[in-house]
Amino acid sequence: MIFPTEEQQAYMSTSLEKNVYLRACPGSGKTEVIAAMVSNAIRDWTRFPAGMAVLTFSNSATDELTKRLSRHLGESVAYPHCVSTFDSFLLSQIVAGVASVITEFPGREGDFRIRVVDNTSNLFLTSSKVSNQRISACRYDYDLTSKSFVFHTGELTLDKQLNKVEQTPALVEDLVKTKKRLWKAGFTTYGDVEMIAIKALGLKILSDYFERLARRYPVVFVDECQDLSTAQLRIIKSLHQFGMRFHFVGDLNQSIYGFRRSEPALVKQFIEELAFTSCDLTANWRSGQGVVDLCCSLMKLDRLSGNPAIEVIRPKLIQYAKCPSEIVATVLELTRPYQHIVVVARGHSTLQRFSVGSALKPLEELALACIQFRSDDMSEVRQAMETFAAWLAAKLGTQVRTSAMSCPHDVESSLTWRLFVSNCLIYLSTCGSANVDLTWKSWAFLTKNTIRSIPDQPFVPDVLAGKLEGLREAHLSAPAALGKTTLQSRLVARHQDTGTRIRFATIHQVKGETHEATVVVSSLQSGPHQSNWKDWLADPASEAARFAYVASSRPSHLLIWAVKKLKDDESKTLSDLGFEIL
Repeated sequence: MIFPTEEQQAYMSTSLEKNVYLRACPGSGKTEVIAAMVSNAIRDWTRFPAGMAVLTFSNSATDELTKRLSRHLGESVAYPHCVSTFDSFLLSQIVAGVASVITEFPGREGDFRIRVVDNTSNLFLTSSKVSNQRISACRYDYDLTSKSFVFHTGELTLDKQLNKVEQTPALVEDLVKTKKRLWKAGFTTYGDVEMIAIKALGLKILSDYFERLARRYPVVFVDECQDLSTAQLRIIKSLHQFGMRFHFVGDLNQSIYGFRRSEPALVKQFIEELAFTSCDLTANWRSGQGVVDLCCSLMKLDRLSGNPAIEVIRPKLIQYAKCPSEIVATVLELTRPYQHIVVVARGHSTLQRFSVGSALKPLEELALACIQFRSDDMSEVRQAMETFAAWLAAKLGTQVRTSAMSCPHDVESSLTWRLFVSNCLIYLSTCGSANVDLTWKSWAFLTKNTIRSIPDQPFVPDVLAGKLEGLREAHLSAPAALGKTTLQSRLVARHQDTGTRIRFATIHQVKGETHEATVVVSSLQSGPHQSNWKDWLADPASEAARFAYVASSRPSHLLIWAVKKLKDDESKTLSDLGFEIL
């Protein structure tokens, strides 16, 4: 690719005085285009002390953009401009100066800064009980889409129960009062920060403040705009009314963060409502035409152009009978010409079946539970909790209720037990037990000491106090012959064969990456977790289809799907989509 192409240059020539939407297909070089656009604007900037803000949705994306900007500029991005995550910009630049007006926080010795806490905090409990327990103000937020409070305690089963409870006027009043107590004490969740911003932006007495803010940041770039939520769009709309102009960059077909309440349909509606000028990047310089055509067919898109310098290879489809691990040898053979190969699935459990296949030993299951608990897939989080709860009950030698996540018979509330199990896994993760780069020997030593200290932790409920002494003598040792190898080599495995290295990752982990070959592994059957190929093909407008689109658009050369053995009609469906059935 000769940079910039005509399409890229067309965007780079757009005005900073207008709202612009750059629709960028996978592999179009959008990050480089943003860096070049912003760098050129910085060189020509004459509006000091006003500056531009470039916002992303993750620290890693912020770091990458910062590096590319520095390369274009020959120096670091400096005041008055900033590169930041959306959350950080919202807190530091929009909310911090006016939060006390909304929260009524009196400050601490002249310090009016609010502290952001997460759902592991247990500050300020509701007066009434929700599903038989009082809930911390840190464990729910208001959702603009559903116009109700949403609970997020960190425990899947508990969240489902809490979110099914009817929110009567009395309960809503209690939730509001409890949340206000949290705010008045100087604490908020990130969800609260968005609500505080929305409230502040609607107050006439703060109009002068926001008009000055709009003059301070007259131009804001939002990368990966498809990940914007309803609340964030409302904030942007209000800032636009005060005079800010926005450049959105992204691809609505790559929105895969529904659990963060991203709303691609609302982003599209917002762009149309504010009459953004549209530019398109339709050339995929990452992938060969075979991969590009398959991805277009998957989402029912108009044909895009692939990189003409890359050989056209028809995507392959391989089948397994009972377990994805059956086709490891076939994958190794098909990917032998390539060096950068990644096996991708919706969740860690499917990756585990591919990479290991064989049954894990109890210690390995314990380690896997620590890793899976950090998954975005709630089914894996629940599996992690069930595994750890069973291990914990066995270690304590207690009689359990088989239908209640191994809850001991003498613990009356299964919810209390599940919350305790969740807090244990959070504690283990915080202490390093989810680090897959540790050797088994190091992991066993660290995790043993962490488990031994659980009885002393503040999250231990009164009903379990004094019943956990057996954990102080917990003993863990590395599996035989694995002491010096990493957890990753077994649990998030890498297969090695004549120099070919295979990495394993979830769909969320590979977004934005480029591989030589990508193997997308379907789960055994269709279900609510959208991890099966049938879920991906059911509706091109669904998040499930976007999962498949993001995963399948990663490779430059070879795309492989691995699915459970197909029926004749299913084979025809996938063949018509563009696969060569092996």
